[in-house]
Amino acid sequence: MTRFFIPADQITGEQVVLKGADAHHLSKVLRSKVGDELTVLNGKGEEYRAVLTALQPETVRAELIETVGRQAEAAVRIHLVQGMPKGEKLEWILQKNTELGVAGFQPVMTERSTVRLDPPARAKKLERWSKIIREAAEQSGRQLLPELEPIREWRELLRRPFRPGLVLIPWEGERTRSLRQALTEHQGVPDVLTVLIGPEGGFSLAEVEQAQDLGAVPVTLGPRILRTETAGLAVAAAILYHYGEMGG
Repeated sequence: MTRFFIPADQITGEQVVLKGADAHHLSKVLRSKVGDELTVLNGKGEEYRAVLTALQPETVRAELIETVGRQAEAAVRIHLVQGMPKGEKLEWILQKNTELGVAGFQPVMTERSTVRLDPPARAKKLERWSKIIREAAEQSGRQLLPELEPIREWRELLRRPFRPGLVLIPWEGERTRSLRQALTEHQGVPDVLTVLIGPEGGFSLAEVEQAQDLGAVPVTLGPRILRTETAGLAVAAAILYHYGEMGG
């Protein structure tokens, strides 16, 4: 069944209005008809089954017929702080980590980030990234839209404490503490588990030490060096598996 995240102000009682690209997709691309069913999500974790009642190219109306009682979101909220990579790699990172279940993203400019964006370019990127996250969330059956924060400089990121919970920084310089060990040593399931991933070339030693000063725990991912677009996904999958969120 087709899934759509709808702003809360477009849901009034049992009536839903889909506008713009969503309306176009239903009426022109999918060629939906009155009486067809769809899934509507309000982005706050609430999911509904709805039936189409009227279709126009720019406005589609539907009526909610059932609240869906299922839980698709992980108990552990993973927040991925991703060093800005080259090219379009971040699009893939956002898409795949959204599918996996990551709850939030923070792009960050680090010492070894070679990409530099002016304010207009940043705004354009954020708009595109938000669309990618939304489409991935709809496709993968998510009930919450992952949070996407504005691009920040590393120094700016360090001006405020990390989110409460466990903060991990995979680093090739760490030789003893594994990801599994760090997760096992932490008591219970953290409210938020922040993962810091460097860009191509990784974090500098100074950046690792600065993160440690704010409570980040360096971990090793084993003897192999992972690409920046692989590392975050591998860590997120391992975390979700550790806490029983991968079906086992």
